[in-house]
Amino acid sequence: MPQFKENIINYYKETRMLNDFPKIKKTGAISPYGEVTPFYFNGAMYRLGLRDHTGGLDSASDIRALIREYYTGKIIATLGEGCYYYSFYQEGDKAYVLGTERQNGSFCGDTIYIFESEDLVNWKKRKLLERKGWKYYNTSLTKSEDGYVILMEASEGEGEEIGVPFTFFFAKSKDMVNWEFMPTETAFSRNIYNGGPWMKYANGYFYVISVTELPFQRYTNYLYRTKDFLTWEVGKYNPLLSPSLEDRKLSPYACELDSGWQEKIKDMFIASSSDFDCCYDPENKITRMCYLLGNQLGDYYMAEAEIACTVEEFLENNFI
Repeated sequence: MPQFKENIINYYKETRMLNDFPKIKKTGAISPYGEVTPFYFNGAMYRLGLRDHTGGLDSASDIRALIREYYTGKIIATLGEGCYYYSFYQEGDKAYVLGTERQNGSFCGDTIYIFESEDLVNWKKRKLLERKGWKYYNTSLTKSEDGYVILMEASEGEGEEIGVPFTFFFAKSKDMVNWEFMPTETAFSRNIYNGGPWMKYANGYFYVISVTELPFQRYTNYLYRTKDFLTWEVGKYNPLLSPSLEDRKLSPYACELDSGWQEKIKDMFIASSSDFDCCYDPENKITRMCYLLGNQLGDYYMAEAEIACTVEEFLENNFI
């Protein structure tokens, strides 16, 4: 079973906050729908998001992933029919969207599909992997020198022990076609709540940001890293992006947050910050972040933030 270094506590009386303490600037609410992924592709900023599905499971057939222009909100493509829990990966001149197939009247399933495009408009679909009897939700894909690794959030696993829901499992591949599920002991972590994962390989580590549960039904994002999926370190400056008054202002790039929504978020009870995602914007030399705010009872909206460094610098600075 994975172990935390230093029994999770990673600071002491002598510890000092270095590198000027990572300064994240919150820029406000952007969307009434979750989840949103910012990305920079072929010289422009975009967002991967969801089509409105306020009808719940009864309107599940209408669920799509959307690609929007970042600054205008214009929809340039829809994709991902039959799936949910979309995530984004980019390599070279190709963009990829992962989606978990909806099965048995649920938003989750045991099969993950991948959609590939070179222009963000035309997409090819293929099955990425499946594991019968499992319930997968969010996913995240990254690449190291040794190949690809996918993280899968699960609440049920055939013949596997799921810890405090949810538990993260991993698989690896050399070519993004043939996958090998990593050993059971790499599951992370059965003794704490983990959800809404984001993963990136950088600086020789696999970094994971996920939502964890605090006392009294509060939830917030924590950063971890590992080299071998057996021993994990916890970021010094956790929690990240905890709810604050800044989350209630309106971003200049908000989309579909009408006057009714703007009034609602002024006093919405917010107990949760989750579903982190980010990308580097080279034109403005900032890392753009998106995260979901809500009460874990069905009310939520997306907000964004930024920090003046690369993604790799942001991640590493949380461990200095």
